Amino acid sequence: MWRAASGSLAGLPLQVERVGGSVWDGYAVANLRNPALRGPVVIDWDLKALRLILGEVRLGLRVEGQAFQLTGDAFTGLWGKGANDLNGDIQARMLDQMLREFGVSAGGALKVNQVGFNISGNRVSSAEGQITWGGGMVTAPGRGRSNPIDFPPVKGELSENEGNLMLAFTETKGNKSLGELGLLLENGVASVKVLQRVLRLAGMEASGSDDKVLVNMQQPLPF
Repeated sequence: MWRAASGSLAGLPLQVERVGGSVWDGYAVANLRNPALRGPVVIDWDLKALRLILGEVRLGLRVEGQAFQLTGDAFTGLWGKGANDLNGDIQARMLDQMLREFGVSAGGALKVNQVGFNISGNRVSSAEGQITWGGGMVTAPGRGRSNPIDFPPVKGELSENEGNLMLAFTETKGNKSLGELGLLLENGVASVKVLQRVLRLAGMEASGSDDKVLVNMQQPLPF
């Protein structure tokens, strides 16, 4: 049963513990294996039988763990693999491993709204949707946990650029760029760019243009 459903989830850091139901309508209980994504997760699926005629396995999914809940469709087939109509919530603490590189941590939740992407080989052919954060307390170097920054809301727009998956961040109120996160699948790395405008929004002094690049780095992908 699991083999028929797992193609759409290939590459995810999951260790499946238990499977139930049928190929068409079932569930799996798994443990996340990635250091940034830990704990048990429940996956429900509903196989879209009509899509099999077109050479595609498409599943209606609900994925729920300790710090996130997502619903949407996942698919794999002759023209690639990916997901559509992803919606849900992700706790910001799931980003702690990445943010730790900058001495930063954040609270609150990220909202996933109508996210979709398609991957052909190791290139992204399309991507869309929004990931937003409603703002909240952020700890940063020099401030400490006893003196956090009250950071304003941030909006992220998902897109494809030269075969890469890009998430461009802007301040929700002024719609000014804050930076971007990229997944460069062909190279197996994630890229992070942060603009100096982030310091101003955090109430910190900074010289020069707000569009000055403050951080520009790449790291190997954790999967």
